Amino acid sequence: MNIPDLEKMWSAFADIPFNLDDEIESDFYCWEKGTYRFDIWHWFDQNLPNRIVKDFNMI
Repeated sequence: MNIPDLEKMWSAFADIPFNLDDEIESDFYCWEKGTYRFDIWHWFDQNLPNRIVKDFNMI
């Protein structure tokens, strides 16, 4: 997957609702409803070369 696609995914992730347990409330790409959102953030952090997640102090 190329960087622009990852950045689009990251942007779309901002619109995904999550519950009080920090689990996503709908399927999102390869992640199923109920996935812990911090697991997804870590995945983005590992796959984006500029480590966008840490730049935004989200974890």
